[in-house]
Amino acid sequence: MAIESSEVEKAAALIKDCKEVLVVAHEYPDGDAVGSMMGISLMLEKAGKKVHCSWPEPIESPGRYCFLPGWHMFVMPAEIPDVQLVIAVDCSSIERIKGIKRWLGKDIKIINIDHHPDNTFFGHVNLVNPGASAVAEILYLGAGGLGLDLGEEAALCLYVGILTDTGRFQFSNTSDTTLRVASEMVGMGVDPNLVYQNVYQSDSLQYLRLCGHVLSNAVFEEDLGLIHGSVTREEMKHWNVSMDEMEDLIDYLRALKGHRIAALFKELESGRTRVSLRSKSELDVGKIARLLGGGGHRAAAAYTSEKNRIDEALAELRREIAEVGRNPGG
Repeated sequence: MAIESSEVEKAAALIKDCKEVLVVAHEYPDGDAVGSMMGISLMLEKAGKKVHCSWPEPIESPGRYCFLPGWHMFVMPAEIPDVQLVIAVDCSSIERIKGIKRWLGKDIKIINIDHHPDNTFFGHVNLVNPGASAVAEILYLGAGGLGLDLGEEAALCLYVGILTDTGRFQFSNTSDTTLRVASEMVGMGVDPNLVYQNVYQSDSLQYLRLCGHVLSNAVFEEDLGLIHGSVTREEMKHWNVSMDEMEDLIDYLRALKGHRIAALFKELESGRTRVSLRSKSELDVGKIARLLGGGGHRAAAAYTSEKNRIDEALAELRREIAEVGRNPGG
């Protein structure tokens, strides 16, 4: 699904006319959200715009992404100033930035840049392509059309977005275009080894021990093809591990041979449960996540359960897996 040229032209006009812009990513941002946010922020700054970037609370250390350039533009949600334009990246709906909405004026224009198949087209301008591997890929290919210049620093950020959203170029969303784009970024000066070391080889010993604990207690339910693990707030505190550090923990669970779906339950400070889902079968976890108030793709999705206990959130997930399994096209 190609982005209509008229939408690109509208977005370019909004960017050209604005002096100050806010770039926002979704809550609990992943590598594509952070990389895309930083990448376009750097391009906008290079174009002479005053740029701020943020995402909804909770705000934690960027951790593995702290090596990326551009953090001088980051502001806490409460510090967001009045701006003329908001660019939302990697957000399927306005609800993904609901924690920031109260700081935004009614007359602000929104450019929505995304690749989720369930995007609600909430922007005044919508640059949405579900066929792209990542928002970072959309930004790389579309920078020129938006009147922006892609430099090496922005390319580094966008490379991280593509690398993480394709599972190091292993997921089914990796296309020949994706690999070509990554190759061109390397040609611009991006160092794949530097990125790999920072993103995938910078874990703390405490995090590795927590991973061991989660894997030791993981459960495989063969009837559903579901492998699941969980992390409580008490366990995070015990190992001194923050929520953002656990972005890739679910990948250890999905290494199990023969599973259909992997789930990781993480207890939030609010008492609710953040649930990450992955699938390597015909089961659409994006559909399951949407039914439970979240969103995502067919093979990777997430949502926040309103249940106050992990076992209740697990029971809720089991019911939806069984229902979607009975009615995959419904």
